[in-house]
Amino acid sequence: MNKETTQFANLAEVSSLSVLERENRFLKSRIAELERLVVCDTLTPVSNRRHFMDELGRCCWRTHRYGGEYGLLFIDVDNLKAVNDAHGHLAGDLLLVSIATTLQASVRRSDVVARVGGDEFAILLDSIPVTEIAGKADRINKAVSRLDVAYQGIPLTPSISTGFTAIEAGVKPADLLMRADRSMYASKQAKSMGPLS
Repeated sequence: MNKETTQFANLAEVSSLSVLERENRFLKSRIAELERLVVCDTLTPVSNRRHFMDELGRCCWRTHRYGGEYGLLFIDVDNLKAVNDAHGHLAGDLLLVSIATTLQASVRRSDVVARVGGDEFAILLDSIPVTEIAGKADRINKAVSRLDVAYQGIPLTPSISTGFTAIEAGVKPADLLMRADRSMYASKQAKSMGPLS
């Protein structure tokens, strides 16, 4: 093999390696994105329902096996349909993202926040005494109510209804969600009735 042929072969090999390296970087970035999508909500910066249910199942197992104190919050965004009807779905999406961001900022890194339905969120509270769950729910409600959200100059009024339950050994994840959901509806009903005189 002469010198020119050797140089050409070397260049072809280097070119092939750089193409493979680029493809490898692209594939790695796609895998990372797919891994993120498996656990993240597609609209908001929090986890999705599937990931949340996995985490809740693990938490129930840990509670049954080792004990510990954990809480579950179930949150419904008040009047999202009215916002969507009056201002469009982009306004509703902005409200959901703002609320999700506030929920995430209101908890510890060991807690799990997820969007579990169109206008519903859930929070798994790690290592929290049962006596503190209601107070945590109240602080989160207040943080959301202080949000300043506007869509195209139109102020939106964020409001949530929150229910909660302690995670108890031997209680299935679906039953815990049902308990927290019922608690949330009681909260929403009390809010709609207004203060008693």
